[in-house]
Amino acid sequence: MAAATAAMQRSFEDCKAQFPEGTKNMIEKNKCNATAALAIRPFTTYPDLFDKYWATRAVIAERVQAGKMTIAEANQEATQTQSDIAAEEQRRNLANRSVGAQESAAAAAWLASPSVVVVRR
Repeated sequence: MAAATAAMQRSFEDCKAQFPEGTKNMIEKNKCNATAALAIRPFTTYPDLFDKYWATRAVIAERVQAGKMTIAEANQEATQTQSDIAAEEQRRNLANRSVGAQESAAAAAWLASPSVVVVRR
């Protein structure tokens, strides 16, 4: 994971150099950043949420480049998307813990139950 994170950070730096602040080519800038982030995708708990984030960023980049959205609006929408994804990740984590706790309780109850012996005649 550490190597993947380092590779991602280096690629992000390359993207910053290739597409400096104020660049007009937001679609290509987003593609560069999304490609850089792919280094950590195999280590994400929920790859579908990772994909959703970058797909949303692609739509935002298209809107900004087409002049249909300002940078401030894009930042606001990206932040909201990040927040929504974090909430969904938390919801899933809590649901998984709840199921795990229920399974543990059921197993403990089963182990604590008196043995049932079937005698055939």
